[in-house]
Amino acid sequence: MQAVFPEDRRWWWAVLAAGIIAGLLALSAQGSILFLMATLAALLLLIVLILGWPFSGVVLLIVSALLTRFRFDLGPITVRPEHIAAVTVAIMGFGQLAIERRPLRMPAAAWFALLWWGINLFSGLAFDPNPRMGLQNALRIFLLALTFILLVNLIPDRTWWRRAVAVFLAAGALEAAFGIFARGVYPFGVNLGVQVSWNFTEPIPYGTFEEGNLFGSHAASWAIILLMVIFAAERVHDSRKRQLLRMAGLGIVLAALLLSLSRAAWIMFLAGAMLVVIFEYRNAWAQANRFVLALVAAPLLAFGLLSIAPYLPASLPFVNRLQSFLNLGFDATFSARLSDWSMALQDWLQHPLTGWGPGSFFALHGMLRAHPAWISNLSVRLLQETGIFGVIAFGGFVATLLLPAIKTVRGEIDLLDRGILLGMIISYAVLLGLAYQSTDGIWLTASWVHAGLIATGTRVLSQTS
Repeated sequence: MQAVFPEDRRWWWAVLAAGIIAGLLALSAQGSILFLMATLAALLLLIVLILGWPFSGVVLLIVSALLTRFRFDLGPITVRPEHIAAVTVAIMGFGQLAIERRPLRMPAAAWFALLWWGINLFSGLAFDPNPRMGLQNALRIFLLALTFILLVNLIPDRTWWRRAVAVFLAAGALEAAFGIFARGVYPFGVNLGVQVSWNFTEPIPYGTFEEGNLFGSHAASWAIILLMVIFAAERVHDSRKRQLLRMAGLGIVLAALLLSLSRAAWIMFLAGAMLVVIFEYRNAWAQANRFVLALVAAPLLAFGLLSIAPYLPASLPFVNRLQSFLNLGFDATFSARLSDWSMALQDWLQHPLTGWGPGSFFALHGMLRAHPAWISNLSVRLLQETGIFGVIAFGGFVATLLLPAIKTVRGEIDLLDRGILLGMIISYAVLLGLAYQSTDGIWLTASWVHAGLIATGTRVLSQTS
């Protein structure tokens, strides 16, 4: 997509938009301060979108995906910044396509995403004990697929794709830095984004994310991408200044990962870093050698860490979490999750093909351990909510997203572009395959933004190779 409004007329459109909203403000002069602030924010957002389109739409989708902690209720519906961003960008983007009569880019992964949403919609209406909530949750899932489709259509070429990935990583580093800052000021009685749970009393930062495990999982994801990009940039002798910025960003997200105390995120990063070391070199023989080395070294490293863990001071929270691997059967978090997964699988057996619908676990089980019931495992959640059909559809989405991307990476493309795309492939794969098997985040937009950048990178790099 190019600019919706011609360059020489964008200011006129922005002024017109400002005039319309100013008129609405005048008509609602008796309204609340909150309404006034929301309207002014909408005015600023609209002007920025018009002046910076289409990249402003990309930035809005990326940044809003990292603000999942902030939400408000609009009647019975919970609205997050990512929902507002998706709807706003969609109105402008689809309006432009209609005016210019240009087709929508719809890769195979987009059709599988819509199919998965359709199964969610059907299951929610047909089997959810509360069909109204099933419909609302299905609409939220539609916005996830919509965000993916918008990113595929908003980024036109390789240059803009690189910039979009840079924004994604920079926003991630800022999110991680905010979480670190929140943890730093928490002992002084200021809570900017720190949680203390019933089963683990150590303060865990979550920054602007929904909760601490997701904060750690996505910090690990950004760290894996940055690690791969740093290796690739060294091979092409990229700017030293940019390398220093990448290393600083890597240090920030690694610190956030450590503070998250998320065991799944730690495992995810170690697995992802191992894959980066294996595949950052293009030679197949070198990759095979490194793979064999990793097969030997990884178990030895795990055995060594777990062997010395009992002799380290358990008063340190990091050591305490490491020691918990030795007694998972007695770990409160692990036991609670096993119990939830067992109930979810029992639910699935009643509707094995279609599941019960999105969010139905709460409708079926209410409150568990003083919190709304939810399923923390992606695989179990897919089965319980969408059944076998949903697992097949979501599996089709992942396959049609990653397999073309892997094929592109294996082609003759720029080494830095290869590093960026390969890092995103690896981080996305371990995010779904490891971290989201402990704390599922597929119902939030961050992973769909990540997927959209992979699909876009596949397209633009295939065109230029």
